[in-house]
Amino acid sequence: MATDLEEVEALSVPVFQVQSAPPALAGWVTRLLTPVVAACRLRRAYPIELRPTGCWAGWALAPEYAPDRRVSVSNLMLYRSPRALVTIYLHELAHQIVGADHDHDAQFFATNLMLLLRASDSVDVDVLPAGGALAEMGLYDIQAPPVELQREPDAGVGRAVSWAISVAHEFAPKAMTAEDAAAEICARYAAWILQLEAAPAKAAAAAAARAQAAAAAISTAQRLRRVHAWMAVAAVTVLAEAFMLLKFAFGGA
Repeated sequence: MATDLEEVEALSVPVFQVQSAPPALAGWVTRLLTPVVAACRLRRAYPIELRPTGCWAGWALAPEYAPDRRVSVSNLMLYRSPRALVTIYLHELAHQIVGADHDHDAQFFATNLMLLLRASDSVDVDVLPAGGALAEMGLYDIQAPPVELQREPDAGVGRAVSWAISVAHEFAPKAMTAEDAAAEICARYAAWILQLEAAPAKAAAAAAARAQAAAAAISTAQRLRRVHAWMAVAAVTVLAEAFMLLKFAFGGA
């Protein structure tokens, strides 16, 4: 079991490790992440558990395994840079606050980017990507675009990322907590998926309506042509009769 190494003040980030870690290490990680938590407007501080592994950079532990909803981060991140540790921590936090039944999809991408955007507005630039918040995002973070878009040439990645970027920039400046913003983002994502699912039927109905309108237009045009033809025949007949009347009138004179 992981051990709580150091109790820190409210809203600071508790630090755990599988084996005992020096208090100096726990204190450094806490001082690094606590302003990030505040900048992201998280309702609570999610503990970080340092694990001696090189197989993965981070992992969001499921509530059944860690009721405190801690995130695990590889010890190797400590030797890379403060930026790497902050980025991995926010990535795993995004998994935690998005909740169950998601993958690296557009709702996750939007939530992760929102956290990075909030942190970039308030935290020392040394712990954030030089190219801006989006510089830390990549195709790894959007592995599951909507199924409804996967027939597109880019498998739907482009539209999914565009949707996520737009939503992240909408919610990043809002005063609401990160958890509330994530819930809104997930609701918005569910509504978007419903729109995508309904799109084929809507397109088919629109195509049928266009076809019906085109057929009606053709039928109307055909009727007009017949009317014009009859009108032309009638006009010729009238002119012929008028000519004959004039001829008889002048001939009789």
